Amino acid sequence: MAEIVLFHHACGLTPGIVAFADGLRAAGHTVHTPDLYEGRTFGTLEEGVAHAGEIGFGELRERGVRAAEGLRPEVVYAGFSIGAMPAQRLAQTRAGARGALLFDACVPVTEFSAAWPAGVPVQVHAMDADPFFTEDGDIDAARALVAGTGEAELFLYPGERHIFADSSLDSYDKAAAELLGERVRAFLADEERMAQVDEHGRPEPPVAAGETATLLGFLDFQRATFAWKCADLDAAGLDVSVAASSMTLGGMLKHLAYVEDHWFTRMLADAPYPAPWDTVDWAADADWDWHSAAGDTPGELRALWDASVARSRDRVAEALRDGGPGQPARRGWRDGRSPSLRWILCHMIEEYARHNGHADLVRESVDGRTGE
Repeated sequence: MAEIVLFHHACGLTPGIVAFADGLRAAGHTVHTPDLYEGRTFGTLEEGVAHAGEIGFGELRERGVRAAEGLRPEVVYAGFSIGAMPAQRLAQTRAGARGALLFDACVPVTEFSAAWPAGVPVQVHAMDADPFFTEDGDIDAARALVAGTGEAELFLYPGERHIFADSSLDSYDKAAAELLGERVRAFLADEERMAQVDEHGRPEPPVAAGETATLLGFLDFQRATFAWKCADLDAAGLDVSVAASSMTLGGMLKHLAYVEDHWFTRMLADAPYPAPWDTVDWAADADWDWHSAAGDTPGELRALWDASVARSRDRVAEALRDGGPGQPARRGWRDGRSPSLRWILCHMIEEYARHNGHADLVRESVDGRTGE
């Protein structure tokens, strides 16, 4: 069964959204319903949109991202209307996402990353004459998404109602909502279509794919292993070290975020280091990434790592549009050599595998959690 984060629409966490979530729970799924309005609901869409404007649409997206920080990454992100924005962002940028369900809204993929992430299936549902969906560019974004990946579906229902699957709103359309529910339940039950994951939520590498897909599959498996080792820990847990070693899981999060940006952004793409690496005085502290992590919150560390992984995926996707894994990095070493994308991917698999061994020992010392 799937674990789902369901974000509400502009009217808030209404009884209809709660009922929709309860329907998925009845099918055996685990559903989280973050309240981005902190208890407030509104009777009309106009009132709700006005309240969202007062909060700020960017702030609402950030609230959605923060709401997912304490959850394991291997979840399906879903959202209605405004709530589809944090759902889409998390599905595109948070490593390990199992899928996305976007209701009544869709923004261009390039809003959050260069391409839709491989292995993340997505459905978009809306009415074919909903002015919010058809006149604001959402339908074009949804069609581009479907055209750009083989893992996306767009379902259009006859009518002009916005948020037609919320049974507590006047816009509710029972027949369309029931059909949407059937399609969503089939999507969540289709384990063959969704990324195959093990008992710890890690996507299994493909067993008979080509070279590039195999390398990327093993890298994502190692990333997911690391995310699992760091999951569900507070600041104290992330700051634990073992024996004479000073390594902590928080330090590893920040270090691996730097390593991601170094190899894929700085070396492969020859792009400038993003923040915070662009202002670090490495000559003063060559291990600044490790040492400074203790001053960051768990949410800041996980967000930093998630963003670095998302950038890395974008850089690889951009490179693969120009060639295969044998292409050289745009930036070379001082001796004139340039590592190939193949070399970088193999090196990153090795980097994560080595630190996952460290993480296994540290995590066991924190709370006894063990596992491959």
